[in-house]
Amino acid sequence: MICLIALIVFAVLGIFSAKYRTIAFEAFDCVFRRVTLRKCTSGLDKRLKSQITGKLMKRHHGLGKAIYKNFEIISWIFTIALILSLGYSAYSVYNLFAFGNCNGPIPDAFCVFDPFISGGHETAECSIEGVAGEITGILNVHPDDPSIGPSDAKVTVIEAGCFGCPFTRQAFPMVKQMLDHYEDQILFVYKDFPMSSAHPGAQESAEASHCAQEQGKYWEYQDLLFANPGKTEFDDLVGFSKSLELDSSQFSKCLSTRKYKSKVDADFREAFEIGVYGTPTFFINDQVVVGPKSFNELKLIIDSELAKGG
Repeated sequence: MICLIALIVFAVLGIFSAKYRTIAFEAFDCVFRRVTLRKCTSGLDKRLKSQITGKLMKRHHGLGKAIYKNFEIISWIFTIALILSLGYSAYSVYNLFAFGNCNGPIPDAFCVFDPFISGGHETAECSIEGVAGEITGILNVHPDDPSIGPSDAKVTVIEAGCFGCPFTRQAFPMVKQMLDHYEDQILFVYKDFPMSSAHPGAQESAEASHCAQEQGKYWEYQDLLFANPGKTEFDDLVGFSKSLELDSSQFSKCLSTRKYKSKVDADFREAFEIGVYGTPTFFINDQVVVGPKSFNELKLIIDSELAKGG
């Protein structure tokens, strides 16, 4: 089976150098013959065996002799390992496109193909330093929480997010996709969890969003906050209200008097008390998902919850 390994190695090398293509074709002929239960007539397997073990014997005679004696068994071991590796790689690539990570519906492991999607990304800037993170409850929905969807929906999705957190911003398109897909099947609620120590201006942005909410433009204002990261100065926040044609005087007074500071603080405190330690954190009924996930990952949970609801 050494010819199968040679086929893959020299086929790749042949892309960059013509001198390896002849060996690749020879390896292909050898593999084809072995698959069809015929002997390899080119002698490639014997040449590779002699070259590999010959070099080994020059360095360590005993090792080279042992490998020469058991070359066929070793070749089979490496071939099986190669096939398993290729199979797992293909499975991981499929999961990356289907679920947004290498590990299928389970997103918490490292993904070599995209370390920024699954467990390999650095979350320090969107988590509370020194908090291990064990969420022990679920968030409640309050009448003044910004929400989309029917209040009697079978599935409630609550997001605890921070306007200054890049991972909350990364999850924003997925949330849009989720809302478009499920329309009136779910109730979506956004809760403020501003990481002010890591993201100056996150608190003020959250308060400003509620100033827009009192004029009926919460979600439009939220769109502008996510589309303009770092613009958190008073003039920036008032400027967003003007672009939405809100009453700027009312908005400015709301923001300058910090009318909704207590609301934002209450959201943060409620989430912190049940163990929320980073953003975004999603609560899908009683299930918790931490971090920016793909639409397909959340869809699996939402569909399961919808099915439970009959």
